[in-house]
Amino acid sequence: MTVEPAILGVEEVVIAVKDMEKALEDFKKLFKFSFDIGWSLPHEKIRIRSERVEGVQFQLMEPTDESSVVSDFLSKRGEGLHHIAFRVRELNKIVEKLRMSDVKLIPKQPIEIDNPLPEGGRLRYIFIHPKYAHGTLIELIEFI
Repeated sequence: MTVEPAILGVEEVVIAVKDMEKALEDFKKLFKFSFDIGWSLPHEKIRIRSERVEGVQFQLMEPTDESSVVSDFLSKRGEGLHHIAFRVRELNKIVEKLRMSDVKLIPKQPIEIDNPLPEGGRLRYIFIHPKYAHGTLIELIEFI
């Protein structure tokens, strides 16, 4: 039996912020979020704080270096929605289909990292360029 590629659900909604501490304070006041989970991705030059809301990660993301693509995003667009991530099954097959449709992917191949969430394991991710998704950066994540 073959497993078909699929979008399984929304995994993340990510907001880029200039000042993590200020953003944490503001969202705690607004929604009583605790943002108990946090991690850094040195290869992306970002740090993240996360709150699960009905199974979806609501994340605040801050650059840790001026050369980060998130720093570039903030200087061009300001704070706000950075991307939405979908949890997927069979990421390689989805990537292959997107390439056959000439969709630009960032980076060219999925990146594999340790899952920073408490459940652990590994995950792979890749982004669809906003030009191909009506101006929205879309991330595809597969937990392996």
